[in-house]
Amino acid sequence: MNTLKLTTLGILLAALGGYAGTALAGNGIQGTFDMTTEAMGVKVRSTTVELTPEFIREGDSKLAIATWEHKDGYVTARDKNGGTLLHARIEDGGDTLIQEIEGIGTATFTRID
Repeated sequence: MNTLKLTTLGILLAALGGYAGTALAGNGIQGTFDMTTEAMGVKVRSTTVELTPEFIREGDSKLAIATWEHKDGYVTARDKNGGTLLHARIEDGGDTLIQEIEGIGTATFTRID
């Protein structure tokens, strides 16, 4: 029997819709981040996430990135079909990323390297 492993990041990213933006080369955010989720006033440190120009990795899960977009203080990672993998507000010069998840809460990525 095959089972699908849904990671915390996967669940949050699946909740995203599409976002419009202008593609700009070289505007990805790189590094290792602690991800904290908040829903209904409860904060939980969820996982560690690695962001690179080519992928987003959480544990054994790896999502390929085709393009990074940077517009109006937000960074967006898109897959090869144009789907949004990450759309987050940039704070502290890129050391903090805050992703609003409609109907769920927020995911905060805090740089650890």
